[in-house]
This record gives sequence, structure tokens and C-alpha cells, in this order.
Amino acid sequence: MTIIKQGGVSSKGHQNNLRKYINDDRKVLLRDSLNMEECHNLRRWASYMERTRKTFGHDKSARKVRDKKTGELVQSKNTTMFHQILGFNPDECDINGGKLTPEDCMRYAKEYAQKYYPNQQIVFALHNEYCKADKTHRYAVHMVINRTDLSTGKRLDEGRGVSAKVRRAKRIREMDGKWGLKQVERDERNSTVHKKQPSKVEKEIEGRGGKSYKKNLRELCRIAAERAGNIYEYREMLEGWGVDTQFRKGKLYVTDKDNNRYSFSLAKLDADLNQNGLENKFLDNVGAAIEAKGAAVLAERAAAKAERERIASLKERYLASIKKTYIDYRKMAHQMKGTKLEEFPKLKFKRPPEEIAGDQDVKRTMLAYWRGGDELRVKMASEVPYTRKPKGSGAAGGSSSQPSRAQQSIEKGSRETEHKADR
Repeated sequence: MTIIKQGGVSSKGHQNNLRKYINDDRKVLLRDSLNMEECHNLRRWASYMERTRKTFGHDKSARKVRDKKTGELVQSKNTTMFHQILGFNPDECDINGGKLTPEDCMRYAKEYAQKYYPNQQIVFALHNEYCKADKTHRYAVHMVINRTDLSTGKRLDEGRGVSAKVRRAKRIREMDGKWGLKQVERDERNSTVHKKQPSKVEKEIEGRGGKSYKKNLRELCRIAAERAGNIYEYREMLEGWGVDTQFRKGKLYVTDKDNNRYSFSLAKLDADLNQNGLENKFLDNVGAAIEAKGAAVLAERAAAKAERERIASLKERYLASIKKTYIDYRKMAHQMKGTKLEEFPKLKFKRPPEEIAGDQDVKRTMLAYWRGGDELRVKMASEVPYTRKPKGSGAAGGSSSQPSRAQQSIEKGSRETEHKADR
């Protein structure tokens, strides 16, 4: 079953973080939109949606609440947008052998949005999400839904609490059924490639001696901080482990979904996980990832250098072997002097290894040896049907019977090698 999550966006800081996340080209594979035809630069979606809200008077909250300290009526928090995430089952994604391509996932998301939010302005961003814990991938479509209904002029009301979540989950079950996707089975592992994260985390917690739900919650928050690269990854990780996260007055609160009676300010739950502490951990994690990537690059370069050296050594050995073959052929040719040309064997070499078969030096050297061998064969053989008549030394184009400089060098080197061997 496709997993659906939703969060409300009510603060400028949250909106800015969301905008940066949605516009991050390093992570986004596909983009699309709904009812955004006049937004010619889709990266400006946040400003475009804001103008729509101002036009309909939705830039401020419609309700007032009484301040608990002063007792005065003040403007309540204004939820401007909803951030929904459609996380597809890793088994269904083509990167794990499934049938869903990124284009399929985007069509699914647009079909879902057109059915349930036909009059809302929506931007879509499809990510290839990577789980560091078990090194698996899946596709997820992030949807930013502007609350203004373009048809009615009213604000979209998704409702709150469990009933709203159940309603959205029901919609997805119906969509999955239509698309022929697998359904989630209660208390069963529903992905063969993606492990159930809480079980692994729980083992880590047990290893650290955590027992109470508050200690467990603190440990979950610490473990996520050791792995995430930004606040969105952090929150998504905790949500996957059964921890609800919410921003209230600029502070992040966490709640154990299995024991949701109490929620805790993250900074109070663990002083090291305040805003600065989290940012420092994210930077450290990103730095560690960069270092790991750098180490991988260095290892790749070392492997490439080793490969170049191996091929150079292979080339050197092969050139030495064909030189020896040529020298041996010369000795044989002199011994077979007077043999009929048709019975006189030609110079042959072993086929060069595949890695150096296309090397120009190897080709040129082999060709020079072959030419030298052919000239020597004609010279030593009898009953040669033709002879090359040398031209005068002053004739244009030079003498056709004169060997090339390369051949002369080969002949000289071969004779020297032969003399050394005779001594």
C-alpha cells in the first residue's frame, strides 16, 4: 500500500524550509503542477500561491482565540498550505524490480489530486528517497496544496485527528486497488527490500539500556539526529518510526504515537537537540557523507591508476614477446634460405590481449615487424615470382627496396640481440 502523510504549514520558517526542499534539484526527479498554468516559473510557486491567498483573504486566520496569559482575543495560527507525501512501497518501484516508474508515480499522484483536490493549486515533486539504515530506495511524491479553493473561494478543511488520517488512508487504498498495487497486511512485513525500521532502532535502544517510553522517545530522536542531513529527513525518519512531529511557536515537539498522551519539546527532551544542536548534527552528517564520497573518489582514482599500470605492464610484456617472436623468425628464415616461397612460412604473432588490441603503438609495432618479416621471407626464399628493382638514389620518391626507419630499427635491434645470443 502507498503511504500517505500530511502536515500543515502555518509559519514563514516552515514555508521557507518547504520551498527549499521542493525546489532542491539535487533530489527532485520529476516536477508537475495543478491549476498553476499562469505560474510561468514553477520555482516561484510559493509566491504565486501567496498572491492567491491574499486575493481571497486567506493570508490571515479567520478565527480569533483568547490568549491564555493576557485573556485578549488574538489571531489564531493560520495554516496556509498542506504538505502531503505519497510514499510508494519499495517493492512496487522499478529500482527494486517493481512495475512503477517515476512517471507512473507522478501520474498516480496527479490522478489522486485531480480526484480529491480538483480546485486547489498544487505543486508536485517526485524524489528518489534513500534509507541510510538499510540502503534501500523508493519513490515519493511531495505535494504542496494551497488551501484556497478556486471554485468556492473557501479554505480547504482536511479535518484533524484520527478520522482525517483514516479518510485519507481509505482514499489511497481505493487508488491502490484501481492501480493493482499491494495492500498492507497488519503485523506483517510489507516490503521485501525495506526493513521495518522500528525493529532495528528498538534493538539499538535495548543495547543502550532504554526502557521507558520517554527514554525510548529520546533515543529515537538521538538516533535520527545521527543519520539525517536536514530537518525534513529528520522528521520523515521519526514519522517512519512512529513518532509524530509538530512545530509550535518555532519549537519542534515530538510525540510517541503508541503513547500520545504527552508530547515533549525536543530541546527539553534532550538539550543537545535544540535548534543549534540539530543544525550542527546535520552539518556533521553532511560533512561525513562528503568525506565518504571523497574517499570513494580517491579509491576510484587509485583503482584507475592501478588499472593503467596493469595495462602498461601488459603492453610492455606483449611487445617484448612479439619482438622475441620476430627474432626467432629471423633465425629460422636464415636457416631455411633457398626454400620455395610457397613453402616458406609467414611471420605470425599471438593475438594481443583485448585491453591493448586497439593500442596504436601496438598496431604500428606489429605492422613494422610483419613488413620486416615479409621482406626477409622474399629475400631468403627461392622461386620468387617477382623482384623489386631498386631505383636510383636520386630518383623522386626514394628507393622502394629501402626499409623504413622503423624497420631499420627493428632489423638493427634484432641483429644486436642475435649477436649477444651467439656470444
